[in-house]
Amino acid sequence: MSRLPVLLLLQLLVRPGLQAPMTQTTSLKTSWVNCSNMIDEIITHLKQPPLPLLDFNSLNGEDQDILMENNLRRPNLEAFNRAVKSLQNASAIESILKNLLPCLPLATAAPTRHPIHIKDGDWNEFRRKLTFYLKTLENAQAQQTTLSLAIF
Repeated sequence: MSRLPVLLLLQLLVRPGLQAPMTQTTSLKTSWVNCSNMIDEIITHLKQPPLPLLDFNSLNGEDQDILMENNLRRPNLEAFNRAVKSLQNASAIESILKNLLPCLPLATAAPTRHPIHIKDGDWNEFRRKLTFYLKTLENAQAQQTTLSLAIF
């Protein structure tokens, strides 16, 4: 028997955001729906005026790599939580970001580099980087959910 299904199942059992009853595949879907709703709500707030053009290509390759690195998901979220405090009118985003931690998987190894850097008070940089980060989380979670449901 392959070890991959067993490892994925074990990961699901210890994942903080998915420790709701795991007797049915619907509980797995429901847990992700809650996380997905929080992500959607943050993105809605990020799209409110003033709206400069969001250009993900303006994120340099290193920033993109940092935001996509699995072992930096939690440290990156902490960086966004610190940065949001320096922004005006971002209290709604701040409260949702605080609740997003259980949606993140535990790191499988120690990070090999520093988390993302966001300039204090720079709304545009914060929006660009956070939107990229959230889209990365959505994509990763969708893939993980698909793999997990295939096991059940």
